[in-house]
Amino acid sequence: MNWSSVFQFLGTDVPTQGLIWAIVALGVFISFRILNVADMSVDTLFPFAGIVSLTLINLGVPALASLLISVILGMAIGFINAALHVYLKINPLLAGIIVMIALYTPNVVISKGNVTLSEGKNTIFTSFNNIWNNMIATKIVLLVLFVLAFFILIYWFFGTELGLSLRASGKNEAMSKANGINTNSSYILGLVISSALIALAGALYGQMTKHFTADAGKGSITIGLAIIFLGDVIFSNKSFKMSLVSLVVGGLIYWLIIDIIIEIPSFNTNYLNLTKALFMTLVIAIYELKKVLLKKKNLKKLALSPKAVTQGDEAL
Repeated sequence: MNWSSVFQFLGTDVPTQGLIWAIVALGVFISFRILNVADMSVDTLFPFAGIVSLTLINLGVPALASLLISVILGMAIGFINAALHVYLKINPLLAGIIVMIALYTPNVVISKGNVTLSEGKNTIFTSFNNIWNNMIATKIVLLVLFVLAFFILIYWFFGTELGLSLRASGKNEAMSKANGINTNSSYILGLVISSALIALAGALYGQMTKHFTADAGKGSITIGLAIIFLGDVIFSNKSFKMSLVSLVVGGLIYWLIIDIIIEIPSFNTNYLNLTKALFMTLVIAIYELKKVLLKKKNLKKLALSPKAVTQGDEAL
């Protein structure tokens, strides 16, 4: 193994960006894959959590407490988002857009355009840096611990009766209601969990970079979806556990590709968002093609199976 290449890779932003955005992708996965909703509030919830976390630290609140407060506020925003649909019967997509627009105001007001961590203030990363005295190692180790902890927690939760009810509600709402599942409560719980994860990622990102602007979250939902589809392209016939693993792998590969593109000498960063959009289009197109090919393969296997041949003979 070429260890110099490994250390060079770890010295880039790819591991830390990939791990943080894997948490974002997990939140988007819950809303998009389980609840079947593209939650547009992600674009302003992500920076909101980072801005709140940094502002609280500047006011003297401990870094870990500011992280927790950001997550709690994220959960509250997720509840409001879900309530717009459940109680006011607003379309889920429109509800997310309403929350996204509404959050832009506190983002600008609190940050006054941008917020930077005051000199001498500690984040969870600088607090733990005393252990290794290596900021790169500290960031990666802490983020790996966060990712492992929350991915294991989510995997466990969705294996419980409550979690299975939530998954069933997203798959087939009518059947879930017929089986006595409160689909409204499931929807609210799902969005609360999703928003909590987005807020956690935003707060971690803010403490890692020590700086956040009000519009820094533009395209967050797009990145989260790109990571999900990239994981779908890489892995086939995934179990729920492998779906979670694919988010981490997808996050790392996504940011590795973006990092490679940015490092191209002739690349103009003004075209970065367009590049991300084109990349996402390519990934989704490959994913859809893969689905079509897999469906044809399964139909071919079914047609050639002995059982299918026997049933055909009986019909004749």
